[in-house]
Amino acid sequence: MGDARTGKKLGATGGQQGSAVAEFVMVSALLLAVFMGVVQLTLALHVRNTLLDAAANGARYGTLADRGPADGVARTREIIAGALNEGYAGNVQARSIEIGGQPGLEITVRAGVPMIGLIPLFAQFEVRGEAVRYG
Repeated sequence: MGDARTGKKLGATGGQQGSAVAEFVMVSALLLAVFMGVVQLTLALHVRNTLLDAAANGARYGTLADRGPADGVARTREIIAGALNEGYAGNVQARSIEIGGQPGLEITVRAGVPMIGLIPLFAQFEVRGEAVRYG
């Protein structure tokens, strides 16, 4: 397409040819990096929430009338292994505590923060779940 009066083509000048492609590549790379960062943050929060839920469920299970702290730890590991993978269930500990004058159980889970996919690198989550033993 061109200008009928001057006979010149409209559009990019000689110094700007191909700049749209370069800009598209740069903006696309930036948007992809932001998107992947959001996806990784979402995955890390999912792992944290799963560990927290597993610790709370394990603590409640360990305070049932016919159960003990070892049962709570086993239940916590089972939930984590089923929801994530067994690597996140390696450091699960239980200790008896007192909550409001009642005996209770605290389950602590320590696991790496996923940095690249589900691969933990240097940081760690530490979550605790507590439950009161009634009766």
